[in-house]
Amino acid sequence: MRVLVFDVSGKLGHFRKFYTTSSSLTYPFPTPTALRGLIGAVVGYGKNEYLEKTRDISLAVQILSPIKTIMMSVNYINTKEGSGGRKFVFLEKDKKSKGDKSEKSQSEKDVRTQAIIQFLKDPKYRIFVVDNGKSETFEKLKKHLENREFIYTPVLGTSEHLAEINYFGTFTAEILENYEGECHTVCPIDNIEIDIAPIKIGKELIPYDMENDRSKSKYLEVLYSKEPDKPIRGKYKKILKVNFLNVFVSPISPPYNSP
Repeated sequence: MRVLVFDVSGKLGHFRKFYTTSSSLTYPFPTPTALRGLIGAVVGYGKNEYLEKTRDISLAVQILSPIKTIMMSVNYINTKEGSGGRKFVFLEKDKKSKGDKSEKSQSEKDVRTQAIIQFLKDPKYRIFVVDNGKSETFEKLKKHLENREFIYTPVLGTSEHLAEINYFGTFTAEILENYEGECHTVCPIDNIEIDIAPIKIGKELIPYDMENDRSKSKYLEVLYSKEPDKPIRGKYKKILKVNFLNVFVSPISPPYNSP
C-alpha cells in the first residue's frame, strides 16, 4: 500500500464548524471534505465534481503546530446578483422630500454585514493520502505535487487564506490490526480505546462526505491530541504504519466504506 505525504501551512485558516452561523467557529484541523477540496484545487477538479472524484482515496491529518486561535470582526458585502444571490429590498427615495439628503437610488446597492469569525493562527498540518490501489486521483496528485503545478490556488478553508504546500514524498505502508501504541493523526472515535495518560485530548464531530450540491452531509466523531508533540496512546482496531517515517496514522476511509 502507498501513502502520499505533504505538508500544508499558512498564516491563517478557517474550517467552519457546521453548527455555527453568524459567529463562525473553526475546527482545529481541516476536515476530510476540506481536504478533498484542497486536493481538487491542486489537480484541477471543479467545485461540482471534486467531491465525487476524490471518493477513491482515504485521508488522515496530523497536527504539526500548536493550536492557536484568534477572533476578528470581518466585514462582508453582498456581491451576488440574480436568483442565486440574496435579495435585498431598497425603498425608492421620495424626490419631494426636502429633508432627505441621501444621493443613493434604488439601484445602488451597498449592503454590508459584520461578523465575528474565529481563525487558526499559523496552522501547519501533515496530510496523508492513502492509495487503495485503483485511485486516479492519487496518481494525478502525485504528479502535480512533484512538479509543483497547482491548477487552482490552494487555501486553508476559505479563499482569503492562502496555503503553502510542500511535498514530502510517497512511501509504502502496512496495515496493523489490534494495534496497541501511538497514533499521530486525528482518529475516528470508533477505532480506539484510549489509555489513561497525561495528555489533552479533543473531540469533534466533523463532516467527512456530502453530496455534490453540499447537502446531506455525513458526520463522524474523531479524537485528536491538543499537544502536537504527544500522540494519543491506545488500542486500535486498525492502523496504518508509514514505514519510512515510522508514523502511525488512522485514515478516514472513502464514504462507501465508512460507517
